[in-house]
Amino acid sequence: MSSQRSFQEMYQPPARRSGGGSSNGETPPRNNRPPPFEPINCCGESEDSFVDSPAKSTTNSLRSSNSNSSNWRERPQLDVKRTSLDLSITDKCNIGRQKHNSSRRIPVVTRTAGQSRSNSSLEQERNESYVKEENFNVQYEMTLRKYHSTDVPYIDSHCHTDFIFNMLHRKYPENHVGITDWVDKYPAAFPKSFAGFIANFIKPGLFVNDTESSEYDMEWILRELEESGLYIGTTWGCHPHQAETWWKKGTFWTTLDHILSNVSKYKVLAVGECGIDLHRCESSLESQKVVFDKHVALAYKHKLPLVVHCRNGKQGNSEDECLKILKEQMEKNHPFLKIHRHCYTENWSTAQRWLKQCPDVHFGFTGAVLSFNEGQIEAIRRIPLDRILLETDGPYFKPKCFEGIAPSKVCLPGMAIATAERLAEIKNVPLEEMLRATYNNARRVYQVPVF
Repeated sequence: MSSQRSFQEMYQPPARRSGGGSSNGETPPRNNRPPPFEPINCCGESEDSFVDSPAKSTTNSLRSSNSNSSNWRERPQLDVKRTSLDLSITDKCNIGRQKHNSSRRIPVVTRTAGQSRSNSSLEQERNESYVKEENFNVQYEMTLRKYHSTDVPYIDSHCHTDFIFNMLHRKYPENHVGITDWVDKYPAAFPKSFAGFIANFIKPGLFVNDTESSEYDMEWILRELEESGLYIGTTWGCHPHQAETWWKKGTFWTTLDHILSNVSKYKVLAVGECGIDLHRCESSLESQKVVFDKHVALAYKHKLPLVVHCRNGKQGNSEDECLKILKEQMEKNHPFLKIHRHCYTENWSTAQRWLKQCPDVHFGFTGAVLSFNEGQIEAIRRIPLDRILLETDGPYFKPKCFEGIAPSKVCLPGMAIATAERLAEIKNVPLEEMLRATYNNARRVYQVPVF
């Protein structure tokens, strides 16, 4: 696909895209030329596609407050308020957001060296974000107005902020340092009840300081975690597409174990995403099985939930492979491992297999539900509501209702509410009930405090 070729541009680790290196010694600067950036498409969605919305349209919305959180799990505060630009509503409940302290906020760095954005220019950018682009469809006006009027908090339990950053950087190299900028720039994409997200870091080159990797940029990750309270937490692992590269590298396994051992510093909530991909993955099945087995062992060792990627294809049945490895580990340990079965797109029969073998499994649904077939819809109807998680898998699966008010073909975490609406329609429950259920489910699975 021609548009996919454009994604093969040179990869530049996020914190060094302004031309500078680390300011605190966390990331040693390198002068070697970086390799081509190859985004991991977690669920095989075409980067050119976006999914249809269950209803219709756009509103002006709210900016989030950002904060520092030195003790992120034990002492979250929920007193931050955001005023709607046109709906006069306030945010009543957020996970893990502390009151903004402007004196501690890390300054936003611009993409162009020597330039800075004033408050007036930021305000201008925010106003411009509400200009309805040519591809904006007015039929979605009431849909987004409804999203921005709900007071029930929700979270995106699975997204990839590093991939989002890279896609935005290629489109708009002068902007987009991180989540703070995205909320400022595209407030209509973040409804007021959006409480935050769980970021999955699954490309080891970004967080493993390996001599062969020029992608390494732990500085950017740590800065993001420090600056924005929207990061409810993180998960760490090796995606199946990366298994062949990293399965035999000791630096990866020691680094991963170190990160999982330092929960507070890295806001660790789970291990993964990891698993088996037999659809169009270049990693050998052997390497994928070894990597997945070690991730399961690490989840038991650190008493953390496990985020599982499982995709069938011409090469075989990945569900069989994943469940076999999990069964072996459960027999050695115990069966009550918390599992987030990420981006579930299978039928009810397959879901039953997971529920039978893994008593604490939960199923994550992305914007792909907006185009599900009847067999997939039946699975949603029959999976218990208390086993459903809301996710975007951003930057993939962008709902159509957000097209024209946010970057083209880039799904941002706040857009998870469109998935919630479709799930609510299928389960025949109010949107607020679906938001409340998935919010509580994510808290329970990831052990996030709620007040």
